[in-house]
Formats: sequence, structure tokens, C-alpha cells
Amino acid sequence: MKKNFPYKLDQFQKKSIEALDAENSVLVTAPTSSGKTFVAEHAIVKALEQSKYLYYTAPIKALCNQKFRDFSNQFGEENVGLLTGDHSIRSDSKVLVMTTEVLRNMLYSPRGVPEDLAFVVLDEIHFLEDPYRGAVWEEIILTLPKRVLIVALSATVSNADELKDWIASVRGNIKQITRESRPVPLKGHFFAAEKTRHYQLTRIEILKNGKPNSKGQIFSNSYRGRGKQNSKRWVTPRRSEIIAELKKLEMLPAIYFIFSRKGCDEARDAMVRYVGSLNNEDEGKKAREYAEEKFGLLTEEEKRILRVDSLLEALEKGFASHHAGLLPLFKQTIEELFSLGLLKLIFATETLAVGVNMPARSVVIEKLTKFNGESHDLLKPSQFTQLTGRAGRRGIDTEGHSFTCWSPFVPFNEVADLLTSREFALISAFTPTYNMLANLLSTRSEIEAAELLANSFAQFQWVRNTRNINSGLIEEVQFRRDVLETTGLADGWSLTDIGVPLTKIFNESDLLVTRAISDGIFDGLTPEELAALVSCFTFRSRGNERHQRKNRKLENFTTESIKELLLLNDEIERIEMRFGITPNSPPDSGFSKVVFDWVSGCTLGEVLTKEFTGGEFVRNVRLSIDLLKQISNVARPETAKLALQTVELMERGVVSLSGEFETKTLQEKGL
Repeated sequence: MKKNFPYKLDQFQKKSIEALDAENSVLVTAPTSSGKTFVAEHAIVKALEQSKYLYYTAPIKALCNQKFRDFSNQFGEENVGLLTGDHSIRSDSKVLVMTTEVLRNMLYSPRGVPEDLAFVVLDEIHFLEDPYRGAVWEEIILTLPKRVLIVALSATVSNADELKDWIASVRGNIKQITRESRPVPLKGHFFAAEKTRHYQLTRIEILKNGKPNSKGQIFSNSYRGRGKQNSKRWVTPRRSEIIAELKKLEMLPAIYFIFSRKGCDEARDAMVRYVGSLNNEDEGKKAREYAEEKFGLLTEEEKRILRVDSLLEALEKGFASHHAGLLPLFKQTIEELFSLGLLKLIFATETLAVGVNMPARSVVIEKLTKFNGESHDLLKPSQFTQLTGRAGRRGIDTEGHSFTCWSPFVPFNEVADLLTSREFALISAFTPTYNMLANLLSTRSEIEAAELLANSFAQFQWVRNTRNINSGLIEEVQFRRDVLETTGLADGWSLTDIGVPLTKIFNESDLLVTRAISDGIFDGLTPEELAALVSCFTFRSRGNERHQRKNRKLENFTTESIKELLLLNDEIERIEMRFGITPNSPPDSGFSKVVFDWVSGCTLGEVLTKEFTGGEFVRNVRLSIDLLKQISNVARPETAKLALQTVELMERGVVSLSGEFETKTLQEKGL
């Protein structure tokens, strides 16, 4: 049992340890890769020494899985367990790694948390500004017993003192410890290709003496001369040229951010064809052998369908892609190979920047705008800092490097502003859900619930900034309560019999799921029909997928139960709009046909379509499995039994792979 930190402790780490040893909660804000996890590891050691519990929460399953593997190696497998929607491993362990939602759900359950729970680590606490999930962090801070010490870890935010003051106001003593500077300095570069010079690559430093480089003025969209005024002079450089430049400048390994899963895969395949190998022969051999052993869990048919040969070729040459659409087995293998220095360039979506420990020498950000589902938004300074935080390997690089590419939509001065900005104010996104309201109705008096809502970070910020109470939040709660009463799930300050299941349904469409249970829409179905129906709650089309699937068989697939569900959704939407509540996205049947066929016994090759990668297929099946398990806990006995039977039929092949936790390093194998 040991704390694993290979460098001399920084002041913020020493102060954090002193605060924990003095029985204080801590809020630690520091740049990416500063060593915040060391503070959590100190708490783990204290908990194990005292034979008490510690819960480590993280916002994404991939980060939970990584921490579970790391802590198991560090503190002993017998001491560490995992609880996510996908996995329950050694759930009685003293150290439990879990998604943040799992802890929130525990706090609302009759059992609650153990009496001897000593610490809760809230990793990536800055997620509380997330519009869809942020309320979870606030609910935990508000409802966790005050005897439990909180270890809150956050990226650098400019209003950390405000967050600390709020936590202190609802929980008591907490120490704020901040590190402002990065452990490895960052140098920002700007890439552009000059059209009039045969697309010659131009690179300049973004800042000179801490100020925008005056040379950046040349990167306008037009130039004058020879009658070509307003003609384009600059374009975005080709990826192959950028990679060649990084190799020449000895800036590898690098993470190349592209905000599209498909774009990452296409870039990887193209670079394998046109750039050649970034690995030497020995590195390529080791990378391939390691991956082949990991992929031995797959059948030959699965390897063929998932294009494992192409993936192995890319890994051998030092390339990979990394995103939520990858099979977990592939993603973990890529992370391990990168950490071993056997991958030189990864094309990744922004999810890689969240917590997953994959530092590189440099990062490339191809575009500074990101599609939000409706339009393209400029990255926030906090998002830009999160991405560039992966540049610079502590103990290896004297400085990290970020490369931003020219775009007609983002002037050079805005790029410089992003690089120098320190305004990362954390703004609460707290909005009560129907599930939260149902749990308040069932566990607290009306006065207690009002007090809890009045103590939210959202209300704290509103009062601090305006000196008034935010009546809008109270009204939102009242309107949602009116909706519950109108739909028959509540009666005054109490739940009806058909409303009780709402306390255990954790889904964006929690109200619709609960009404579907009470209306019998899940009853009397075949496993295939139930799987197809449940997928409508968990699947959401991304970007233009819904438009692309229009008039295809996937979109047109329906069953009688799906039709009933859509009618019920229309009814609930009308009620919500009457009370001024913005309805959720309607049920999406875009995955129903795929999961229907899978439960029917079809092979992976028979169910996979061009719309879904293997990883996206697995992810969406597992989301449906998670909701089916929730339904099995609250539905009628026959339907609960059917839900669990359906889960059994879904958990096969690539969906049930367990190898993502069986980690062997090349060093251990002597390679």
C-alpha cells in the first residue's frame, strides 16, 4: 500500500495533506496533470489505516475504470471495488470507485451510505456547470452526511473562493488550496497554409513576451495585389503536413483533437496510408504483439466485423483514434500503448481531455469551434485550457506545446485571447429533475426540501450577485410538482402509489419512464420488443444523424408499444408546456431495430450498420441494460422478470467483454 507520486511534493499538495490530517474537507484547484490525484491517494491511505470507507467519484465511466485499475495496483485488489452502470466489482471494498450519479442514487436510497464512510472524493467537480448533469454534484454536497470529509478536485477556476464559501456554508469547515501555474510550461503555436505559395506551411508562436504576436496580423482572409483583392490567402493546413512538421520538430507524441468520432477514425486511416510509420520497427512489433494479445478476447468473426486488422496496422505504425464510439477494449489498449510510448499520434475527441491520464509532448486543436447540436460555438477558455492541459509530460518535457490551426471563422487575436484568458468562472447549472423532486417528496418535509433548494450553489451565486432570492428556481420546482400532480404521480406533498417508482428511475426521461410503467406499456412484451422500447429512452441521435437516417428502415422501425409511448410522450409534453416546463427530447427509435435484432439472436455482423461503430453499438446496448435493471427494481413482478431475462439476452459477445480490467504491461511481460 503506497502513495504513487514520482516527484517532489508541491506546496499545494503539502497544504492539502495538512488540511486532511487536521480533519478538514478540501477544495483543490490546479491545472491538468499537476498531481491533484495525490491528494485523493493520501485520503485513501488514511481511510485504509483507519479501516474506514472512501468513495472516489468521477463523471465518466472511462475515468472510473482507469482509477479502478490504478488504485487496485497501488492499494491492493482486495481493497478496491468499482460501481458504475456497467460494472459492479468487489462492491463491499473499503475503497469504492464509482460514477458521481451512483453516489447520488445511494444518498436517496433507504440504506444511504455507511456510518464509517470517512471521505468522498469528487473528481472533476467543475462538472457542476454541465447543463445536463451538473445538479448531481450539488445534490451530493447538500445531502451527504456532514461527518464525511469531502476531497473536491477541480481544474483551475477563477471563482474557486466562491465555490469554497458555498460548500462551507452548507457543510462547515473546508480549506481551499490552489495552484495557478502549470507543472510544465505551455508554448502556443499557430499553423496556417499559404495558398499562394503552394500551400506552404507557416508556423509562428502565438505570444511574444506574454502578448499577442504582431506577426499574427498577416493571417487575415484576404490580401491585396494583382487584381486579386479579397481572394483567400490562407487555408487550414493538411493533416499530413502538420504531422510531418511535428515529427521534424520532435514534438511527438501528440494528441490531435478533432471534434467528431467519424473524423477521428477517417484521419487515422488516411494518415496510415499517406504518412507512413511513426514507430520504428521494434516499437511497431511490440505495439502489435501487445494489442494482438489484448484482442484475443474477440472471436474471428468479431475481429473481421470490427476491422481489427486495420486497427492493428494503425497501432503498429504509431497511430490511433480515441473517442466514445470505440469498443472499451480498444480504448483501454490504446491508452496503455500510449502511456508505454508505443503510440506517437492519437486523433481524439474532447472526451480524452477529461481526467484520462494521457499526457503528450504536444496537442493539436484543428478547429476552435464545436458543434453543439444546432450551431458551432467557439470553445470556452476553460475548454481550451482542458485540451491544452494534456501538453507537456512532467519529468520528461521542459515545456509542452499546443498547435492551433488557422480557420476563416476565428481571427488570430481570438486565438491569443483563448491562450491568455484566466477567466474560468464556474456557474451553477442546478435545475431540479422530476427524480430529485420525487426523492424530496419521499424523504423530506416541504420545509426541509425548501431549505435544501435554498442552499443550492445556484441560489448562493444568485444571492451573492443580486442580493435577492432567485424566485425562478422556486417556481420551477412548483411547476414540476404541478406536473407530477397532473400526471397522477403526486398528491400534495406526497407521492401516489404509481409515483413511488420515480424515486428509483435515473434517466433524462424519468417522468415518461415512470408513467410508462404505471400505464402498463412495458407489460406483456417479448424480450425483443422490450429491448427496442427501452432503447427509445436511452438512445439519442448525434448531430445530423436523425436527418441522415430519414426514410431508412432504422428510423421507420416501430412496434405497438413504441407507438403507445410516443402518444404518452405527447400527453406529457402538453402538460409540461401548460406549466411552462421545457419538454425533454422525445423518445428516439433510431436504435430500436438494431437492439431488437440483437436480442433476437442475430450476430454482430447482422446487426451492425453504417450508422453505428462497434463501440457505439456496445455503448447503446449497455445504456439500455442499465435502464432495464432500474425498471426491474420497480415494475410489476412479471415485467421485472422479463426485464432481467432481456438483460441476459443482451449481455453476450462484445457487449459482455470483461477484459478491460485485465491489465498487463509490456514491462511485466519482459518485452
